[in-house]
Amino acid sequence: MTAFNLPVADAPAEDWGRLAVSLPGWRWVPGMVGRNEIGGTDRIMDQSEASQANADIVPDPDDPATAGCLLALAGAPHRLLPTVEAWLSGAPVEGIKSLGRAVIADVYDQWRRWPGGGG
Repeated sequence: MTAFNLPVADAPAEDWGRLAVSLPGWRWVPGMVGRNEIGGTDRIMDQSEASQANADIVPDPDDPATAGCLLALAGAPHRLLPTVEAWLSGAPVEGIKSLGRAVIADVYDQWRRWPGGGG
């Protein structure tokens, strides 16, 4: 996966996380779970840990708390995010198996950046 390409439907969570951090305006939010390249996970508990998260750590979009943080980071009501809205309503969404992935897909499709970020 390269920057600005949606991962394929069966891509691992790490590919979706890499897309999330590649978009301008990305920032870590306390409460997110990060995955490292060797499969370990760490919960970002406060702003100091968020500021220390390095490039080897990507968010886990399949973690429910991280998904909620991603939704907050998107800053838009879910009714303005069509993939999120469909996923929340229970409608099947091809290639999307978690709320976090739906948020990342909508942010990518609509803005190609996280609201409030540069780019």
